[in-house]
Amino acid sequence: MDGCVATDSDPRALLQSRGEFLDAVRQVLLGLPEIKPRQLLIADADFSPWPLGDADVVDALTRWARLPGRRLRLLGSRFDVIERDQPRFASWRRSFAHALECLLPSELEPADMPSLLLTDAYCIELLDHERWQARGSDERRWLVEQRERCDAISQRSEPAWPITALGL
Repeated sequence: MDGCVATDSDPRALLQSRGEFLDAVRQVLLGLPEIKPRQLLIADADFSPWPLGDADVVDALTRWARLPGRRLRLLGSRFDVIERDQPRFASWRRSFAHALECLLPSELEPADMPSLLLTDAYCIELLDHERWQARGSDERRWLVEQRERCDAISQRSEPAWPITALGL
């Protein structure tokens, strides 16, 4: 990833600013149609730091979600922030509900929710929301650890952010 620095003791790229983090996330999201990962997972307490509502990101998600067998899982504590602050993405999800799963952890406090973006081959984790420190890597072992971590949380989650309210 451009702008990321890996050390000899830790092959994961270190991101040290809001700009570096957002650029890295955008780079992954904009590359989805070309890279064609089967799965994308984004976990966050409220998704406020993620550029999901950017027009170019929504366009890339659209082209990616039209590919066969693609799945986006959002794992979060609050989805109302997306609805309010990222209306393009909120609208997108209505058209691509078949490729989207939203889950609310039942046993996890929002402060304990990981903040990460995980594809089949790359992960970016936001470690510090105040200082915007993050790490990114394609290291296989770390990807497996992050997938297992999110799978464990997902297993103790319930569906959230429905497209329509029952009874209407």
